[in-house]
Amino acid sequence: MNASMLQTLLVALIVSVSAILAVRHVAPGLFRLLQTSMARALSRSGRNAILRGVGLWLQPLEAKKGGCGTGLGCGSCGGCGTSPALQVDTIPLKINPRPTAHH
Repeated sequence: MNASMLQTLLVALIVSVSAILAVRHVAPGLFRLLQTSMARALSRSGRNAILRGVGLWLQPLEAKKGGCGTGLGCGSCGGCGTSPALQVDTIPLKINPRPTAHH
């Protein structure tokens, strides 16, 4: 393997991980849906042990812990929509004008 090929693979890996993390940050619902779909597809009984293991590893944390009805509290799975909304305090934006310079 030459240096050019290694560099290309490394850059592709970095860009892929960055794209995944960006989607996870910007669209968490879509990311969770894609993650769950991938985990379900890989965890099917017809797959080999390695793919099933990757599928189990990809499961969202809510699915690993159990989700609704497991004592984690209502709304822990994010599916019922009854979890209390996170309230964010607003801070007013204060803009101070620049002092004008007198010549």
